[in-house]
Amino acid sequence: MRPRHLIVPQETRDIFDAAVAAQTLATVSVQCAGDWRSFKARFLERDPRDRFFVLEYEPGAEAALPPIVAGQYAGISFRHKSRKILLASVIEARGKFVFDDNRTVSAIRLRWPQSLTELQRRAYDRTPIPEGERVLATMWAGGQQARAAAQSAEKNLLAGSVIDLSCGGALIRVQTTTLPAWEDNATLGLDIQLPDGRAPISVDARYRGARHDDQGHIAVATQFVGLELSLDGRVVLQRLSRTIQRYNRMSRPFEPKRTKS
Repeated sequence: MRPRHLIVPQETRDIFDAAVAAQTLATVSVQCAGDWRSFKARFLERDPRDRFFVLEYEPGAEAALPPIVAGQYAGISFRHKSRKILLASVIEARGKFVFDDNRTVSAIRLRWPQSLTELQRRAYDRTPIPEGERVLATMWAGGQQARAAAQSAEKNLLAGSVIDLSCGGALIRVQTTTLPAWEDNATLGLDIQLPDGRAPISVDARYRGARHDDQGHIAVATQFVGLELSLDGRVVLQRLSRTIQRYNRMSRPFEPKRTKS
């Protein structure tokens, strides 16, 4: 389940060719005024000389499109067979894409990626924290950039323990009796102490709502965002993947080895 770093040009071409042929749907994440915004976009074209690729830029049913400008960094994730592909790129231009039948759609051109990160899709399945394990977490509004302001007043921090975890997010049981006053999809800062003996991971996340868990406690759903955009983010993905793999092994029933008679 460990992330695989792809830098072989032909392998990257093959993945992009398959995405364009199927018009695969990708999730594009960008930062706007310090906040994270995402939209869905289908693959439309890849340059045969490996200079750029093209995604549609059309409004969907969920929310308005975020504003974009040339030179803006974008994180992109999409499915390829049994894997999830993540990459970072730079938006180069916005314009119109013309299909063979003369239909046009709004589109963006992005720089060809230097590398891809490949994860097995099951790394994005939520994995329950095994009994006897405790994974502590702390959250605050505004993302990593608001850490100092949040830490200046303890009431701004929301502490808890992770109930389940994946490379895409976490469900966190919090130490409060009232629901957070955050808006849906608000950007949060999140620290999680993984059981690997290292410093906590620090990520930006989206608030995906809160509910009562099976014990009656409030549980906050979060979705990690922006990990594909930096080397530090890819290291976080590696640590998450290793932790999830360990917890999956712990959850398997013990089967004694058979001995030959």
